[in-house]
Amino acid sequence: MKFKQGEYVTYRKTTGWVDFIDDDYITICFLDKPDRTKHNGRYQASLLVYREYWHEVCSCVDETKEEQESETTSYFLQSRGCDFVGAAC
Repeated sequence: MKFKQGEYVTYRKTTGWVDFIDDDYITICFLDKPDRTKHNGRYQASLLVYREYWHEVCSCVDETKEEQESETTSYFLQSRGCDFVGAAC
């Protein structure tokens, strides 16, 4: 299964986006909020999913919607969502 960074997915009962991709595992970020006490100004929590469980990871976006929204998603990732949550990057 091929994943894309930023792809919105569900694994069991956790929904988030693919944050990191390795040959042996991926991480799914399910919490991202502003936190001034952190070095980068954000608090993030991620779930690690090993390759043997990738078959349980489901994309939350169907392929036709994905093509239409790819430009918006790209901007969201580049801005790290700051336009939407009101945080400074």
